[in-house]
Amino acid sequence: MEKIIEELEKDFRNIIEGKEVKLLRKELGDMVDIRFLRMVVFSLQWASVGFQSALRLAGMKLGKRLGTNCSKTELSLILEEIKKFLEYLRQGRVEIEIMPKLEGAQLKIYESSLTSGIPNILQNLCFFEEGFIEGYLDGVISKIGSIAVAGEEVSITEVNVEEKRCIGLGDDFCGFLIKI
Repeated sequence: MEKIIEELEKDFRNIIEGKEVKLLRKELGDMVDIRFLRMVVFSLQWASVGFQSALRLAGMKLGKRLGTNCSKTELSLILEEIKKFLEYLRQGRVEIEIMPKLEGAQLKIYESSLTSGIPNILQNLCFFEEGFIEGYLDGVISKIGSIAVAGEEVSITEVNVEEKRCIGLGDDFCGFLIKI
C-alpha cells in the first residue's frame, strides 16, 4: 500500500508543479465514468454509516501526508493548491472565499463528480473531500507550525473543516467551511 501512496504523492506534486502526469492505462486512458466512483463511494456509505467516518478519516490521512510536502505558508495559496489538484482531476469547478472577519474560509465545488445531478436526499455526501481539505491544511501546519492569512494578523495553528452545503442537501454546490 505504501508504494501506491508514494506514487499518488508523486502525481500530486507533478500536478501542483504543472508537470505532465504519466498515463496509467495505455490503451483506455485515465478517464473513468463518474458512475464507477459513485458506485464505490455510495455503496460504502449505504453499507454502513461507519463508512462515512472511514471516508473522512481516509481523506484526512491522505491530505495530511500530501500537505506536509506543501511549501506554501499562506492560506489562500494553500487552498489554491488544493483547487488546482481537484480541478486537474476533474472533481469539479472550485471557488475559494477567504473570510478573515468570520475567522474562516470556504471552498466550494460546483459540478462535483461525486454529487452533480444527485437529488436532495437531506444528507451530506462529501466525507472524503471534507477530510482531505482538513488533513491537507493540518499537514501544512504540522510541518511549519502555523499558516498566515494575507493582510491579517492571524496565525492559524488549528483548522476544522465541515461540509455545510451539499448537493445531497439540495444546494447548488458542495461547500466546505474552514474554521481557523
